[in-house]
Amino acid sequence: MTDKIQDKQQPNCMHSKRRTGMSPILPMLLFIALLTSSLAAAVDGVMRAEQQAQQLVDQALAETMSQYESFRIDADTIRDYRSHIKLAALRDTAFIAVAASADDRQGNLALEARTGLTLVHLWQLSDQRASGLLAALASLWLAASLIIIRRQHPLLALAAPAPAGLDQLTYDALTHRFVVSGRELNLTPMQHDLLQLFIQAPDHRLPQHVICERLWPKKPDASATLYTLVRRLKQTLAESTDLYVECDRGQAYRLTSAGSQVTRQ
Repeated sequence: MTDKIQDKQQPNCMHSKRRTGMSPILPMLLFIALLTSSLAAAVDGVMRAEQQAQQLVDQALAETMSQYESFRIDADTIRDYRSHIKLAALRDTAFIAVAASADDRQGNLALEARTGLTLVHLWQLSDQRASGLLAALASLWLAASLIIIRRQHPLLALAAPAPAGLDQLTYDALTHRFVVSGRELNLTPMQHDLLQLFIQAPDHRLPQHVICERLWPKKPDASATLYTLVRRLKQTLAESTDLYVECDRGQAYRLTSAGSQVTRQ
């Protein structure tokens, strides 16, 4: 009777993490918001650079035309025009275009200054510090969120085939159930958490102190409680599978089976 009470009343640490842990939806929404803000800042930076470049070439054309009583386009005026451009990157690409309005029946022509900049040039000239900062924050947030979510939901990203037989154990990460041949194992919360620890552990082997720290972090000595929990888990597994928990040199427990395979879903 004492063993049964211990098994049922111990704090369910892993289940508590699943209920209060970070939901994958909120971090993803914030990552999308940061990434969208970064893209918006990048586009805004390019547009500002285009406007500033256009202002510079317009100013250069006005200054050039003011030097001549009768302005005409030739090599000298083009040279003077480019010399008035204050931004060195624009001097090799800027040009003067002759434009005629379709509504002007008198055929008057107008001179227009053009930057001649491509999108790549505009990107290089634009201030992308805000965009870069937001992109860096988005990347750091995504990386941190994935680490936290993976720790809180370590089996969300794992997949495996459906159970092939009675000797194969499958964990369904969506419903947090262990299934054997389509039937759910009838586990207590503490048995479920211990079995999940075995599934996650390399070679399905866990030192005793690791189990105690994970399941009973506030209990100074949980050796007796662990012994009872392992004994009851053995009984449950023996009823539906050929899996069993063996003691490894008195220091650890290992989930093993003769001819069976433990998979994750």
